[in-house]
Amino acid sequence: MLSPEAVELLAAAPVRPERAELSVEENRAAMLEAISSFGPGAQLWSVRDDEVAGRSGAVPVRVYLPAPDPSGVLVFLHGGGWALGDLDTHDALCRDLADGAGCAVVSVDYRQPPERPFPAAVEDVLDVVGALLEDRAGLELDGLPVAVGGDSAGGNLAAVAAQQLRGHPRLLHQVLLVPVTDARPEEWGSYARFGHGPALTRRDMDWYYEQYLPHGTDPDDPLLAPLRAADLSGVAPATFVTAGCDVLRDEGEAYAARLRDAGVPVGVHRAAGMFHTFLLYGDRLAAGREARGYVVERLRQALTG
Repeated sequence: MLSPEAVELLAAAPVRPERAELSVEENRAAMLEAISSFGPGAQLWSVRDDEVAGRSGAVPVRVYLPAPDPSGVLVFLHGGGWALGDLDTHDALCRDLADGAGCAVVSVDYRQPPERPFPAAVEDVLDVVGALLEDRAGLELDGLPVAVGGDSAGGNLAAVAAQQLRGHPRLLHQVLLVPVTDARPEEWGSYARFGHGPALTRRDMDWYYEQYLPHGTDPDDPLLAPLRAADLSGVAPATFVTAGCDVLRDEGEAYAARLRDAGVPVGVHRAAGMFHTFLLYGDRLAAGREARGYVVERLRQALTG
């Protein structure tokens, strides 16, 4: 059941059609229109746009610095079902993460479907994270400990990157916020319970998969469904946030359990009574403030030891 503050916030928000009722361009425009609801985020010492060389060309990034000497770097991957969202939709969240954790945040503008389907986004993310780990990103962040994180589809990309780059001595943590970890919605009770929303529906997720995945993609490919990876040993320690009223809740918590069973240190915070996108709403939700506080404290500890 939604909490009273969640009910109040959603009741005041404009009604959004399901994604399948709009074109890709219309859905992207609708997400951009929602930015004003998310607040401005923290004022930082420096915010600049840059790029990192990738296998398919330059990958645009936005670099957030809370101070000249950050404790580490969080590579952040925005949500939006892979096809939507950009550096601007998650600007406030990235500002607040940088400010709270005292670390640099490098937000990645990865290639999006349907124009650039799977695995283009995965490749861009691996290229940026790999460049930072190998001190060849050219962002003046060499030698720092690195974490990878994101929300929703971005949490999916972060989990994939943490698996693919496991074992690097400077990849210290992963932050998975309401993440997509599987590609079999029919297997999860939270899809049955919250398939009509709020905020994210089963039809929305079906539409996102239709944009992201070429025909014939294996739903159990670990580059798509990190939960399905056979071996999770040696993956970076993880911080999870799930939302109590979210179709993705159960698969996110199942992935946390699998990591824990593999010997990976894991922390999980379930925001009771919250909906999928609650973390984007800045200080408008007490549950959002609590969840962000949990994340930045664990991230700070991970990057500073």
